[in-house]
This record gives sequence, structure tokens and C-alpha cells, in this order.
Amino acid sequence: MEPKSTQSSRATRSSLACLPCRSRHLKCDGKRPCCDRCSETKNQCTYAQSRRGGLSKAALAERRQRLAEPSKNRHVNHKNSATVIFRQSQDDLAPSQLDFPQEYPIFNLGAIATGDSFLQVMDTVPPVNIETDPLVDSYYKKFHICHPFVLPKHHLETLHQDPRRQQEFLPLIAAIRLVGNIYKERELSDPLKEHLEASISQAVASDPIIVQCRLLYSMALFWYEKKVDAKSQMDMANKLAIELQMFHCEFAVTQGADDLVLRESWRRTWWMLYIIEAYYAGTLGTMNFQVINIDATVELPCDEADYESGNIPASKTLHEFDCREFDPRDIHFSSFGYLIGAVQCAASAISATPTVVTAEDSTYIMQAADASLDGWLRLLPPDRKQVMNAAGEVDELMFQAHLVIHVSTIGLHRPLSALKFNAIESESSCAREPPIDTPIPDSVNIHTIRVRRAIEAQIQLLALPVRQFHHTPFTTCMVSEGTLALLSDCRFLLKGRELAIARDQIRMTIGCLKTLGEFWPRTARNVEEIQKIAQCVLGLACGGNNFNSPGLSDTPSLETYWDSSTSDFSNNDIEMGQILANMDLRNVDICGMWMG
Repeated sequence: MEPKSTQSSRATRSSLACLPCRSRHLKCDGKRPCCDRCSETKNQCTYAQSRRGGLSKAALAERRQRLAEPSKNRHVNHKNSATVIFRQSQDDLAPSQLDFPQEYPIFNLGAIATGDSFLQVMDTVPPVNIETDPLVDSYYKKFHICHPFVLPKHHLETLHQDPRRQQEFLPLIAAIRLVGNIYKERELSDPLKEHLEASISQAVASDPIIVQCRLLYSMALFWYEKKVDAKSQMDMANKLAIELQMFHCEFAVTQGADDLVLRESWRRTWWMLYIIEAYYAGTLGTMNFQVINIDATVELPCDEADYESGNIPASKTLHEFDCREFDPRDIHFSSFGYLIGAVQCAASAISATPTVVTAEDSTYIMQAADASLDGWLRLLPPDRKQVMNAAGEVDELMFQAHLVIHVSTIGLHRPLSALKFNAIESESSCAREPPIDTPIPDSVNIHTIRVRRAIEAQIQLLALPVRQFHHTPFTTCMVSEGTLALLSDCRFLLKGRELAIARDQIRMTIGCLKTLGEFWPRTARNVEEIQKIAQCVLGLACGGNNFNSPGLSDTPSLETYWDSSTSDFSNNDIEMGQILANMDLRNVDICGMWMG
């Protein structure tokens, strides 16, 4: 029998923690029949039954030798090795013994697959000190501000210092380093990809942290032209989040326990899934929603400053946001909350609009869709109308929110406006289908003005005085659709100085996208495609010229190229058609659809 001192020293070890505390990665005092934490939360406290008293002497000696000599015998007895390196065995964590409400499943604690290939991959990536790791630092400086849903860096560092939790964060850190490497080295590293995939495969399949990993991985894959893999990762992230019921307010409380920052991170994870699903839908021209249509009760995220400082205030609800116009108080909502509201308005307006609009749809768009989008804009408090503060700092989330509203307006109104669709746009999923008939003149004017104002608002956002155009790659298609509409304005309506100004604006938008394209190959390809479209629409490719457009003083008149008073083909249209026939339009896909 072991001495009491030995038993006491083991009381706090995770191997003797109760199952509810273990599944949530919380410290447990190991008291029986009920630990203090379960007593406080009124959870049923249960412990895993030992299998014949634990490890045999031979197995224990083998494990000690392996830990003492990590470079030797690494591939011997993989099942036991994986148990030591990552998680407890399947038998020690039987899911049937977890005492949590079935409507909020925590983990599906299945067997963990192991093998030589995984251990070989893990050997190629050294242990990470996240406090000094340059890739982690790159992620937080470049990407986290665009999509702030994982834990703030200093809070992740604090949790990672606990040896018992380091393996828990292994997949997330691998995902963070993969994205950070894109900004630092401008490449999607194969070794880091393999390390991330191996880390995910070795984690508990239903650990909610895997939702964060797959979401990050999906975004990186998508903008590196790996659409099929990106869709697969996003689908798995959505599926797991729905299975775990992350959309319920109780989920963050259960998973975060007494860590308010961790609770906030789980709330943000659900809402980031919501936003990114909408971004994919807008980018790809699809309406296959898994997350957006779920009635979520999870609270809205707090301000970024509060999240970074760890001072998490009382949360607001989506219901409060949707009823803000009736409250006489000036209730404060975060930028994240307004972005969620913008996505909600856009998704509602666009999903209720036919893919191919007709004149009969004009009234609905003006009365219903516009009311939703305008309502978001008109209810903005003064501090949310401006996306740049006095110090020249851009509120990235409000920047995205404004772009979402403006690109939705363009997409809804352009098919019924005078900004006609060019032939080459049919190769781009950014362009809506043209109307099948001609709306009444009054409606044409209203729709045209709506589109033009949205384009102007978008241009103002892009022209903010910042050193570098640094935003989420998902702004690519938002900017692209506005650029296509602006090109149509140049083609059919603008003349003289207005045309020259528009040409300068097109230069600026292409320059902005080029900056994003330095990091994201899909954006770089989109830039080339817009350049090809612009050459044809503006008549610049007729003589085989490059995209070196004239300046303000020598911009040719619109009539030099076409007659905008008629929709019939002019000589220039015929010549442009010949150019299009010679171009390989199979490669022109500004925002292509999912494949497979």
C-alpha cells in the first residue's frame, strides 16, 4: 500500500481528476465521492474506473525509459506512446461516463489513431515557445485583427504555460503558425500543413478547439486556390460546431467555466463561422447555408479592447441588437456585433431575392431589401459611422461591415439599373445575371443611383489614408464586384472628367487588390482577371496595349469607343467580341464556384 504522502501528491493529477473536470480541462482536487468544483456546480461527480489497477510495472518502466530518452525507441508501442504524448486512453475517458446534459455534448471521446507517419511529421516540427515564436507573432499582427476569434495572444500564452494544457492547444498553435507563415514567408508551407493535419488527427475529434483549427485552415486553403479542401474543412468545422451546439448560450459557459476570456472566445468562434459562411456564399455565388439559418442564442462579442485586456463586460444578445431602434437608451454594441448585424441584413435581403431578377422584383428590392440595409446604416451611432479614428487606426470589423452592406446594395440593384452587364462578366460569379426584361424608367434611375452611391461609399473606404491596404482576403470579391459595376459606369454613362476620375478609382482598387495578392494567390489571380476585363471594357486591348491608361488630361471621350445611347452592338463591341473570342475565358473566374 502506498504512503499517504504519495496519495496526497497525486490528488491533483489529471489522471485522477473526475470526468466532468477532465473533459473541460479544469483543475480537480480529486475528492471523493464529489470534488469541490462539481459540488459548487451541482454536477454529478464521476471517476473513470481503472483497468486492473493501471499500468503494469513493465509498462510503467517502458514509459519512463521512453520519456527519459525521447530520441530513442520513438516508434515502439505507438498506442502507449500516443497515450503519454496526447490524451488519456479511450478506456479511461469512456463517453458513457460523462455526466453532462445530452443537449450540450462536450466530447465524443473515441479512440485515437496513431502511426509512424504522424510521429515522423511531429519529429520535423520542434517544440514551440509561443511567446517568442515569429510565426505566432506574425499571425497576431497580421491576421488576428481581421478575424479575432481565437484567444488573445497573452491569454493563450498564460494557458499554454500549464503543462497539463499544452497538448490541448497543439492543433490550434499549429493552425496559427500555418497562417502566420503565410504573412512572414508568403507561402503555404507543406511541413506546417502536414504538422497541422497530424495534430488535428491526433486530437479528440470533438474537442471544440478543432472548430477553430478547421476554420483557420479552411480560410488559408481557400485563398491558396485549394477550393475543394477548403470546403471540406469548412464543412467539418460547421458540422462539429452544430453537433456541439455552440450556437446555444450555455455552450460558452460550460466550456469556458470561470475563464471569461475563454467564454468570449467560444462565442466569437460561433459568430466567426456565421460570418465566414456568408463570405464564402458571397464570394462563390452560392446559397448553401449550414450555420446562418440556425436560431442562435449565443451572446454577441464584446469590444476588441475589452477582449484583449481580459475585462469582459456583460454580454449583449442578438435580440437586443435587433430591437435597438425601440430602446430609448443608447445601448453600446461592439464592432463585431455590427458586423454580425450587417451579415444578417445582407443574407436576409439577398436570400429573398431571385437569382435572375425581373421588373416585378423592383418593388420588393426597394421596399424590403433597401429597408433592411438602410436600417443598418441609419442606426449606426456616430462612433461606428467612421471606420478610422483620430490616430489613423482602422476598425477592421467595421470596415468589413460597411463593405458587406455596400456590395449587397450593388448586387441587388445593378441588375435593374442602367449599368449594363458586359459580355465578359458572364465568366465571373461576382456578376449577377442581367434582367430578362426592361424595368420602367423611374425604377432604372432609382436603382442606378443606389448602385452609384454604394460604389462611391466603397471607394471612400478603399481611399482611407493608411500605409498599406491590409485587410481580410475576403474583401477581394467585395471590391471586385464594385469594380465591375464601376467599369460598367465607365462603359455606358460617364464622360469627360467624371470618366477620368473613375479611371483613377479603378487604378486604386486594382492597387489595393494587388497588395492583398502579395500574400494570397487567389487574389493575385483575380487582379489579373479584372485587368483583362478592364482592358476589354475600356477598349484598351484593341490595339494590343497593356493596361497603361491615360491620365486626367488625356483621357479620351467615351464616344471614342462606343455609343452609349443604344444597346445595339457598335463597331467597338464587335472588335471587343473578337478579342474575347481569342482570350482563354476558361481561366477567367473572378470568384469561381466550388468544384466537386
